Amino acid sequence: MEKKQLVEIGQRLRRRRSELGLTREKMSELADIGAGYYGQLEVGTSQMSVDTLVKLSRSMHLPMEYILLGEGWEPGDPDPVIDLLKGCTPRELKLAREVLTLFLAKRDHSKS
Repeated sequence: MEKKQLVEIGQRLRRRRSELGLTREKMSELADIGAGYYGQLEVGTSQMSVDTLVKLSRSMHLPMEYILLGEGWEPGDPDPVIDLLKGCTPRELKLAREVLTLFLAKRDHSKS
């Protein structure tokens, strides 16, 4: 991959991290990668493996295509899950939280 492409990927990662209001350290923790390595990705001095791409895509809620090519998503695009939750009553939010907690616990258990 060319240096220019790595820098563009880094810019997209940095922009999304800023949108999420996270520090580099917190983002790297969420993605389960080293903070120094994540910093290198943001400045475009390091390439990422497919495993790292998947981790960043999931933790940043971004399509892999957007991270690599800048296509398939635009900064500020609404998150459909957030949009659904915005219209909920406090009781519905509580139920949604419980369902999501159960879903994530089951998913994590099935990975073991």
